[in-house]
Amino acid sequence: MQLWWIVAFFAAAACQQQPKSAAKPASIAFDGASVTEAAARVAHGQRLTWVLGCRGCHGKDLAGRNFTQDEPQYGPVYASNLTLVVPHTSDAALERLLRTGEHPDRDNLWIMPSELFQHLSAPDLAALIAYLRTVPPTGQPTPLPVLSAADKKEIATGEYKPAAQLVSETRGVMPTDAGPQYALGRYMTSVTCAECPGPRLEGKKGDTPDLIIAGAYSRDEFEQLITHGIAKGGRKIHPLMVDVARNRFSRLTPHERDALYAYLKARAKRPQ
Repeated sequence: MQLWWIVAFFAAAACQQQPKSAAKPASIAFDGASVTEAAARVAHGQRLTWVLGCRGCHGKDLAGRNFTQDEPQYGPVYASNLTLVVPHTSDAALERLLRTGEHPDRDNLWIMPSELFQHLSAPDLAALIAYLRTVPPTGQPTPLPVLSAADKKEIATGEYKPAAQLVSETRGVMPTDAGPQYALGRYMTSVTCAECPGPRLEGKKGDTPDLIIAGAYSRDEFEQLITHGIAKGGRKIHPLMVDVARNRFSRLTPHERDALYAYLKARAKRPQ
């Protein structure tokens, strides 16, 4: 009996000394992604439809629109009517489409920025899908894409690529890691800003600048740029950036805008 007690004592002591398993780190995500109440999750997803540019492409009512209306040499290529598509698409298929650029029914998906959305955190993506399922059906189905001669020429030269190919080419490619304290800002650039200057934010020759230019902005100047589309010194910028600032980035929380600015400043100070 005495021997049993000694063995049990040391076994219990050993169990008490075992390190507890560390809690799973929270995903880097937009503010509000950690909510658990259903209505709050839907509200978070609604905000993301603006921040991520869903409404810029699919229309303010998400009922789809013609991308090429102002460039008749292309297409016509329409963004889908999400209010009619989402109710008939499973969560798994929606996630696959968004993250991989692979359409459940078509050979190729065009213009969808899946190369960015592949980096979306699980809670952000879940909230986005949860919101899309609450949008009431409206409008008509949009036509399937039609590739014009100009489209086919740019596809042949590699200038115009389907979403799945862009995902494959950019898998694992992220903006510079400036340290864990800048993780939120880095994450946000990877799923928003990177659409224009590229996945490393290095810019595209003759099109968009390297975002190192943010290093020249004060916090107040950055606020004007990111919420109103007003560049430092009143410099004229592309109308698309003005639209993005007013309709998308103005919906970032103050904390998110602080994090974005801090990351871009830190990136600008690092050797490129």
